[in-house]
Amino acid sequence: MRRFVVFPGQGEQFPGMGRVLASRFPAASRVLAQVSDAAGIDLCRLMWESTADELMQTENAQPAIVAMSVAGLAAWRSAFAVADDEIAWASGHSVGALAAAAACGSLSAADAVRLARRRGEIMTAAPGAGAMLAVAVTSEQSARSARDTARGLGLDVACVNGPRQLVLSGNADAITEAQGLLRNGARRLAVSHAFHSRMMDSILSQWESHVSRTEFGRPRVPYLSGRTGNIIESADGVASDLFLGVRHPVRWDLVLERSRSCSAGVVCGSGRSMVRMWRGSPAGASITVVDDDFRMSVNV
Repeated sequence: MRRFVVFPGQGEQFPGMGRVLASRFPAASRVLAQVSDAAGIDLCRLMWESTADELMQTENAQPAIVAMSVAGLAAWRSAFAVADDEIAWASGHSVGALAAAAACGSLSAADAVRLARRRGEIMTAAPGAGAMLAVAVTSEQSARSARDTARGLGLDVACVNGPRQLVLSGNADAITEAQGLLRNGARRLAVSHAFHSRMMDSILSQWESHVSRTEFGRPRVPYLSGRTGNIIESADGVASDLFLGVRHPVRWDLVLERSRSCSAGVVCGSGRSMVRMWRGSPAGASITVVDDDFRMSVNV
């Protein structure tokens, strides 16, 4: 049975993440050791000994999330001897795209985590006071209202997480005003900056430099862009997608739509909130979550 594989983005980190996975699966433990050396940081200490506040910092959260994701991938593939042709496609939400590129064979796991660390550091250094706002939408009219509010306040739509949620991003004061206008349907996210917005423009050249110095290969497994919902088949295409993904919105609604053609899926890494996005989807009845619980299926 061919299934899709997806990887979570920032916000899924928690103290102790990956400890149980590494203790149960030697393949996961080996990957964590390898990517720590490549990233120049003790990821096990970061993931297992940091406080929630320390781990929430973008420069820490992003490498931790990608490290957990590639460790989960290694655990899943080793436990079930998964071959490349058993994976329909792989995709990642925001920084999770780096783990997806590793899953597709376009990027090494070590380079994925190294880039995640650099990405987090660069994004942390972005100037200006930014914030993000998750907005629940219940109809096309409420979605239009949220978009109109964003446009009027100079905010960007950072994520379309499906038919029920948009995420707005931009100046912190404008986010506060938007939350007041949108009221109960809006929840401010615990992030340090306005990701996937125009406030990231100033860091693009730095990020491009790191991406351009990294070796990419042609994907062995189809790489599905979380930015466009399209399959990318070339090394240059994957590199470009990862570069543009810092600024462009996440279109997870397009990933959800693509998943309808699959009967099952796998979330590698801490995907506790990600699985909820598949509520009502045919694939949602059979989603494996490869995390510290290593749950074989999740009823969403």
